[in-house]
Amino acid sequence: MLIPLPSTPSAQESFKPRAVQFLIVTNLVVFVYQLYALYQGVSLAEVSGAIPTQILHRYSFLPPLPNLFEKTLLTSLFLHDVHIIQGGFIHIIGNMLYLSAFGPTLESMIGSLKFLLFYLLCGVLATLCYVIIYYDSNLPLIGASGAIAGVMGAHFAACPKARVRCLLLIYIISVPAIVLLLPWIVIQLVNVYFSFQGASIAWAAHVGGFGVGMLLIGKFQRTWFRPKQETVKIRPYL
Repeated sequence: MLIPLPSTPSAQESFKPRAVQFLIVTNLVVFVYQLYALYQGVSLAEVSGAIPTQILHRYSFLPPLPNLFEKTLLTSLFLHDVHIIQGGFIHIIGNMLYLSAFGPTLESMIGSLKFLLFYLLCGVLATLCYVIIYYDSNLPLIGASGAIAGVMGAHFAACPKARVRCLLLIYIISVPAIVLLLPWIVIQLVNVYFSFQGASIAWAAHVGGFGVGMLLIGKFQRTWFRPKQETVKIRPYL
């Protein structure tokens, strides 16, 4: 089993992925605060998680439509499972490892500010994908997985051959990103199919985020300001 490790764009060793670092620190700080709140008897997941029935509004003669101004679409992206028995620490550790592995290369291509906006947009859209599919669910959706899946999808579309460091047993090796990304998305699709009636893991948000990332990355590369040094020229995804 390959475990992704923090990576730095090979063409620019001095590059500092400030946005990735900021997101990792923010997620860890929020996780500690979640533990403190839980100790005080408050579940932030229930307060600030994205609950489909609360986000979708029902109107006469119209299908349920999401409230795009619902704050939990953003706050849920920084919450993780804090229940150790349910794999809480694995949840945040896994997410941060994948972010640190695939985020820096993407940030070096589009710039820190655009990367941060891209991350949040992918996370919100991934959450909406889940909300629309599980529109009658009262369970809160939490986690950065949808946003990170967007980063992974963008990486897959833009630079599948860029190398990522991984831990294989006791060895650290470098492999093309596609070696990790292709099996990952296949697993997500299979799980979406076999757990469509509900699951403790939001597979649909993962797939939605990955697809959104693939579709949006070309637009983010072509518009607004560009970073001073572009380490990899991105190809538009069609």
